[in-house]
Amino acid sequence: MPDTPELSEARRALLEKYLRGKLPKDALATSATISHTQESFTSSSIDSRVSLIPFQTGGSKQPFFYMHVHWIGGAFYSFTLAHDLGSDQPLYVIDPYKFDGLQVPPTIEAIATAYIKSMRAVQPEGPYLLGGFCAGSLIAYEIAQQLHAEGQAVDLLLLIDPMAGPIQFIRLLGGFIRRIGNLVQLKPEKQLDWFLRMRYVSRILRHSRDENTEHVDKLMRRWQDEHPRRFSFIPAAEALRQDWMAVFIWAVSGYLPHPYPGKMTYFFARENPDSRNLWWGKVAETENVAIHFIPGTHETCRTRYIHEMAEQLRTCLSKAQEAALSERA
Repeated sequence: MPDTPELSEARRALLEKYLRGKLPKDALATSATISHTQESFTSSSIDSRVSLIPFQTGGSKQPFFYMHVHWIGGAFYSFTLAHDLGSDQPLYVIDPYKFDGLQVPPTIEAIATAYIKSMRAVQPEGPYLLGGFCAGSLIAYEIAQQLHAEGQAVDLLLLIDPMAGPIQFIRLLGGFIRRIGNLVQLKPEKQLDWFLRMRYVSRILRHSRDENTEHVDKLMRRWQDEHPRRFSFIPAAEALRQDWMAVFIWAVSGYLPHPYPGKMTYFFARENPDSRNLWWGKVAETENVAIHFIPGTHETCRTRYIHEMAEQLRTCLSKAQEAALSERA
């Protein structure tokens, strides 16, 4: 494994205390203010819009690469994952792709390619261990597809509560806007703006609210306060673009996943009724598909029940690496 940048001194001290069980309960909240800028990989070969965060670099096992879409606050429960997985299991977390300053987001395929480049700064060749939470699972799925097409082994593809939301509506709306937009020669960035407006209105009509809604509402109000003369029922496109998830969903609306030929493992939150609404259709347990249930809802499975999730994750990682060693022996 090549030499790689380590954690900043601040996060190193924090993480070492946590792994020894000496971290105060409120330290994780304080840690959220630590900048990722000096802690992520910054090699010139890596897309600057991708942040690969080394939560745990020591250990003799294969690295586990974890994708998430927690654009508000980050995935700081990864401290707990690092602790519970043990000091012998390297853990690298890939933060959400940065869309700042882009007229349109890249495709899901392009985002996955950028993630793979960042992973190869740590591990140039397979076999790989991949995991994703929620929509991060979609990126992990496409990464596995690309690695498989390159002949690289993926020993674990773990998808944690990979709910897709109203995916049929999202694809219908995105496809409609793209077709009409191309027909009338509407620029891609204008197509995105119309998608954001129509998605915003549909969410109001459906009274759709989730963990990001309050934060998005604050962003909209702040933008309107800064631009009082541009007030309207539907926020301006510049304001709607502040919602990272909405821009990401535009990319999702144009992505049609192909069947994955390898093995997959699912963790479904037991109290989430929408957990089996996936981008690639319904799923059932087969020889290549393993399904496990973890306690909690989509939110509490990674907060209140994070230790239970970590325990099942540690078991899956161990089994995947042991099975791979047996097959290659």
